[in-house]
Amino acid sequence: MAPVIVDAGPIYAFLDRNEKYYDWACDQFRQIRVPLLTCDAALSEVCYLLQRSRSEIGGLREILRRKVVISGFTSTHSLDRALELMAAYRDVPMSLADACLVVMIEQNPGSVLFTLDRHFTVYRQQRRRLIPLIAPF
Repeated sequence: MAPVIVDAGPIYAFLDRNEKYYDWACDQFRQIRVPLLTCDAALSEVCYLLQRSRSEIGGLREILRRKVVISGFTSTHSLDRALELMAAYRDVPMSLADACLVVMIEQNPGSVLFTLDRHFTVYRQQRRRLIPLIAPF
């Protein structure tokens, strides 16, 4: 079965009970087969969001320790492609985390992206194919 790749938004929503999509994210985490793959840039975004909302980081530590979410992307091997995507979508704009997630989708045929970010309806894999999403919109 192809992996589910997860963006920062659903992880943060799962960890912060005050987040708008908390219930939806919890339901999705219960239904989706783990482990979920992500990238270090998305984990960095989760840490930033947790700090900004003054939430504890312990929940993130626990889902990483239990391998519910694992980082499955090494930017050293795919950084050129990620930067190419960022240049192509500079008008959106595309973050490094978003670019890495698109590269992960490209590298894992049949995978789906779990996100709260509508930008992924604009982004394309291999320059033309839609990115399959698990999203609340």
